[in-house]
Amino acid sequence: MKKKLHILAALLLCICANRLGVLAQNLPDAAPPDSVALVRPDSVKNAADTIQLKFADSAIKDKVTYSARDSIVYDVTNQKIYLYSKAKIKQADMAVSAADIVLDYTQKTIKAAARTDSLGNLSDIPVFTEGGREFQSDQIVYNFDTRKGRLTHLVTQEGDGYLRGEVVKKNENNEMFGRNAFYTTCNLEHPHFKINVNKVKIIPDKLIVSGPAQLILEDVPTPLFLPFGIFPIAKGQRSGILLPAYGYSPNRGFYFQGGGYYFGFNEYVDLALTGDIYTNGSWRVNAASGYRKRYKFNGNVSIDYGINKDGDRITPTYTERSNFFVRWLHTQDAKARPNSTFSANVSFGSSGYNREFEVRNTSVLTNTLSSSINYNANIVGTPLRMAISARLDQNTNTQLVNLTLPSLRVDMSRQFPFARKVQTGGARWYEKIGITYSMRAEARSTVTDSLLFTQTALKNARYGIEHTAATSTNFNLFKYINISPAINYAEAWYFTTTQKQWIPDTTYQTITLPNGETTVETLLPRIETLTNNGFKRAVKQLNSSINLTTKLFGFLNFSKGKIKAIRHEVTPSVSLNFQPDFGTDFWNYYRYVQNNAKGDSARYSVFEGAIFGAPAGGAVGSVGFNLNNTLQMKTFSAKDTTNNGEKKINLLDRLNFSTSYNFLADSMRWAPVNFSGGLTLARKVQVNLSGSLDPYAIDNNGRSIAQSQWQQQKQLLRPAGFNLTVATQFSSKELETLTAKSGTEQEKEEVQNNPDAFMNLNIPWRISLDYTLSLRPTRRNGQDTTLVTQSLNFNGEVNLTPKWRIAFNSGYDFAFKKLARTTLDITRDLHCWEMLLTLAPTGAYRYYVFTIRVKSALLQDLKLTRRRFWQDLN
Repeated sequence: MKKKLHILAALLLCICANRLGVLAQNLPDAAPPDSVALVRPDSVKNAADTIQLKFADSAIKDKVTYSARDSIVYDVTNQKIYLYSKAKIKQADMAVSAADIVLDYTQKTIKAAARTDSLGNLSDIPVFTEGGREFQSDQIVYNFDTRKGRLTHLVTQEGDGYLRGEVVKKNENNEMFGRNAFYTTCNLEHPHFKINVNKVKIIPDKLIVSGPAQLILEDVPTPLFLPFGIFPIAKGQRSGILLPAYGYSPNRGFYFQGGGYYFGFNEYVDLALTGDIYTNGSWRVNAASGYRKRYKFNGNVSIDYGINKDGDRITPTYTERSNFFVRWLHTQDAKARPNSTFSANVSFGSSGYNREFEVRNTSVLTNTLSSSINYNANIVGTPLRMAISARLDQNTNTQLVNLTLPSLRVDMSRQFPFARKVQTGGARWYEKIGITYSMRAEARSTVTDSLLFTQTALKNARYGIEHTAATSTNFNLFKYINISPAINYAEAWYFTTTQKQWIPDTTYQTITLPNGETTVETLLPRIETLTNNGFKRAVKQLNSSINLTTKLFGFLNFSKGKIKAIRHEVTPSVSLNFQPDFGTDFWNYYRYVQNNAKGDSARYSVFEGAIFGAPAGGAVGSVGFNLNNTLQMKTFSAKDTTNNGEKKINLLDRLNFSTSYNFLADSMRWAPVNFSGGLTLARKVQVNLSGSLDPYAIDNNGRSIAQSQWQQQKQLLRPAGFNLTVATQFSSKELETLTAKSGTEQEKEEVQNNPDAFMNLNIPWRISLDYTLSLRPTRRNGQDTTLVTQSLNFNGEVNLTPKWRIAFNSGYDFAFKKLARTTLDITRDLHCWEMLLTLAPTGAYRYYVFTIRVKSALLQDLKLTRRRFWQDLN
C-alpha cells in the first residue's frame, strides 16, 4: 500500500510539471530531488519497478531565460509571467527586449510592447532578434511553437536599406509579409525619400518583392510609379538586369546607354553584357569580365564594338564608321609563383574609337596607346633571369602601329670570378672584378593599324639578337681617390643587310591598278635599295673607360648668432673613354654610293634600319669632367630640444657641371657644358634648372658649325638652352600650423568674439602649382631669336562646407594667352543622396555631366542625369 502511495505522488508531480511548464528565470534541466523518493527499493529483491516520465506535446521544449528590472509576476492560474521594465526574454536563437513582456505558457506566445509617456512618446521600443536578424516594432506577438509572429510598425534593416511596415506578419521560414510599408536607404527617422508600397514580401538574404510602388521625395508624392518592385538584398554576387541610362543627343537622337545583363557566375568570375542604342541607328555593344583567384591572380577583360552613324542616309555627307576596342589587365599574385611573374596591360583599338564612343575627356585627348604582356622568371640554381614580352605601341593620329613580338631577354647578375670562396680579411682589389652579361632577341614590325593582322606585318618585320657584356671594378688610391675601370662590349646579330646602288637610266614600269586598268610609271635616275639575306655580326661597342672620383669639403664656422656653420661639398670626377672607329674599312660596316648624275657619293651603313641600329662611326678618345656641388647650413635654436637644438638646412640640393673633350675627333672636339641644379625654398617650393652652353657657333639657320663662339661673337660660350621648373603645393592644414602661434592673445580673442568680421581661412583646401619655362636661343634667316615655351598648370580642391566639395584642374596657355583645358568637379553630399557636376567648359572637347543619385548601390538606378559631350556641343 505504501508503495502505491509513492507512485501516486510521483504521477501528480509529473502532471503539475507539464501544466505549469517553466516557472523560473533559468529553468533547470531536471527537477530537483524530492524529500520523498519516487521509487524506493523493495525489501524483496524483485525486478525494478520503473515509470517513464513523458512531457505533454504542448510543453515548451527549449530552455527559456528571462529578466526584468522592476518586477516579475507569476500568474499560476492563467499560466502567465509578467515582466515589467527593461524586460528581456531569450529562447534558442530568439530574443526579445522591450519595456514590458507577457509570457503565456498556455498559448506559447510572447507579447512585447513599448512604454508610452504622458506626451505619447514611446520608450524601450521592442526589439526582436532571430537568426542574426534584428527587427524594431512598437508591438510584437510571437509564438514559440509555430515560430510565427505579428509586428506592428516594424523597422528593420535589409541590405543597405530600411523597411518600415504598419503591420507585418512572419512565418516559420522567417519570411515576412506586410502592408502599408515603405523602403528607403535613408537612415533618418524621417527619411528624405521613400518608396511606398501597399503590399510587400521579404525573403531573407534574397530579395524584397512588392506590389505597386511610388517614389516619395520629402513627403511629396511624385508621378513615378512602378507596377511592382524588386529589391535584391542578397549578399555576394548575383545575376541580374542592368538598367540603362536614357537621354537625348542632338547628333544621335534619343538613346539608352549601359543596359544589359550581369552574370555573377561564382566568386571567381563574372560577366556583364551591355549595349548602347540611338534612334539615328548608331549602336555599341560591350562584354566585360572580371576574374580573381585568391593568392593566384586577378584581372579583367573588356571588348567593345560599335557603329556610329552621322547625317541622313539620303545626303552625301552621311557617314557610317565601325570601331572596336580591347582592354585586358592581368596581375599575378606574388605568392603564386615566387620565382616567376606574369602580367598583361593591353589597350588596343581602332583609331576612331575614342572620338566616337569614349565620353571621358582624358581618353578623347589621348592619341597614343601602349600594350604589353610580360613573363619573368628566375632560372633556379643559376644567376640568370629570363624575360619574355610582347609590346604594341599605337598612334591613333598617324594610325601607325609598332609591334614587338616576341622579345626574349636573358640577364646574368654580377659575378665575381676571382673572389675567394672563403673570405679571410679584407677583399683584394682583383676580387672586386665583376662581370655582367645580357642577351636580347627581338622581332619588330611597323605597319598601319589596318595591316596589322596581314602578311605585310610579317614582311616588314626586322629581326636581331644583341649581346652585351661588361667587366668593372673599383678601388681606392691614396685612400681618398676612388678609381673605377670598366670594359664594355656589345655586338648585334642581323640576318639581313642593306645594299644601295645608283640607277643612271630612266626606266618605265607598267602597274596594274586595283580596278584592273594599267598605267605606266616613269622612274628617273635614282638610288635603289636592296635587301640581302644572310647572317652578319656587328660590333656596336668596344669601350674601355676609367673614372677617378674624390670628395672635397669646405667649412665656414660662425661663433655668434643662430648660424653655426656652412658646409660646401664638392665631388669632382674625371673619366677617360676610348672606342675605335667602326666606320673604317677594317670593319666593313660602311660603304659609299653615288647619289647624283655628277658623280657625288654618300656614305651609308649596311645595317641601316636594323632593329638595334648601326655601329657608330668615328673614333672616341675623350676625357670627361664632372663637378657636383651641395651646400648645407647648420643652425642652432635654444627652443628646439631635439638634436641638442641643431638643425641642418639644405641651401643648395645640387649644382652639377659636366663636359668632355674628344681628342680623336677631327673637329668640334669640345662637348657643350651642361649644368643642372635644384633647391627647396621654405621647405615648400621646389626649383629645378638645367641648361647647356655651347663653345661652337651656329650658322644663319641655327645649325652648329666648326667655328668657335669666340671667333664669331667674342664669347667664350654660347647659351644653347635653358629650362626652369617651379612646383609647390599648399593646403589649409599647413597654413593652420603656420598661423597657430601667430597673433597676440588680444587679437585671437577679438577674432573669436567677432567671427563675421574676419575671413575664415580654416576651410579645408589644397592647391598645387607647376610652372615650366624653356628658352632656346637660335638663328633663323640670319636673325637671332629665342624660342620661348612656358606653361602653368594648377589643380586643387576646396571644401566650402563639410558637404560641398569643388575640385579643379586647369592651366594657362601663354602662347594663346588664355586658360588651358579646364575641368571642374562639384560634389554636394545630400545625406542619402549626392549631387555630382563634372564639366570641361573650355576647349574643343567640352562636356558636362550632371547627376543626382541615391548613394546606396542597391538603388543605383534611382538617379537623374543630364549630360552633353563634345560631339553634341560642337
